[in-house]
Amino acid sequence: MPGVRIAQLLLLVAMTALLLPAGATPALAHAGGLSSSTSEARVLAIDPPVPGLDVRAVEFGARLRIENGTGDTVVVEPPDGSPLAALPAVAPGAVAYWIDPRVTAAAAGDRPDGDRLAWSVPLRVGSGVATVHGEQFWPPPPATALWVALAIVALAVPAVVGVLGAGRRLGRVALAAATGVVIGSHLLHVFGSAGVPEDQPYALMLLSAAGYALLGWPLGAVGAWLTVRGHVGGPLLCVAAGGLFAVVITPIDAFTLGEAVVPFSWGADFDRLLVALTLGGGLGVVVAGMAVLRRGPVPAA
Repeated sequence: MPGVRIAQLLLLVAMTALLLPAGATPALAHAGGLSSSTSEARVLAIDPPVPGLDVRAVEFGARLRIENGTGDTVVVEPPDGSPLAALPAVAPGAVAYWIDPRVTAAAAGDRPDGDRLAWSVPLRVGSGVATVHGEQFWPPPPATALWVALAIVALAVPAVVGVLGAGRRLGRVALAAATGVVIGSHLLHVFGSAGVPEDQPYALMLLSAAGYALLGWPLGAVGAWLTVRGHVGGPLLCVAAGGLFAVVITPIDAFTLGEAVVPFSWGADFDRLLVALTLGGGLGVVVAGMAVLRRGPVPAA
């Protein structure tokens, strides 16, 4: 029967989509490998001031950026006794980005009294020297319980409506709508994450932030459309997309619900909302889709 063959093909696509994340690396969860954290680096001053030299923390403190507007080469000195050779030497008129081990060490420590920990980075400017003074700052943590509760609600609403409405148009519409919300939430999460890295092409960062969840966008869209039309393969594709989003977003992005510093272009709380909707909603779509599948196809209204 053609309908059975189509359903078998959709099942193969769905299972492939669900199994692919097993090979994904956590770095795919955010553009450029960025992830949320409990603290953020800040540059306070350059001592002595050097005209034309600008150093700042970028990408929510993940890297330092140096713009050399002086007439001399600026060299970032390694830590005392360190064999590091990857710190930048910046020619006049050039810009460089780097992850400094002194900032990384400060971020790895325990939260200090006063929520601030000083660090410094020595520079060689031509024949002179200067020091970048900065601090690692620990903002207050977010209301984690609130965001976890929102994720649970995002799971429960489509799950309950889908289960109670299974076998009726209500269940199929609820499943399709929930799938659309999850797709939209994940898309916005990816778009906002991709804009954070400063020196990378935006299109490349979109792929980095999406990872294997990129497959979920067309799977979910087609699944929602087929579900509303009463096709047997629609709920199956919705289940695949929902499970794919939940599996891919969990390893790193779920930590944004409990960590203060979030690498996102449009605000940390907005990203927490999107992550909660993607994670909880994705699982809710799986539950609702399985309930609709168990009741079998229903003719479209």
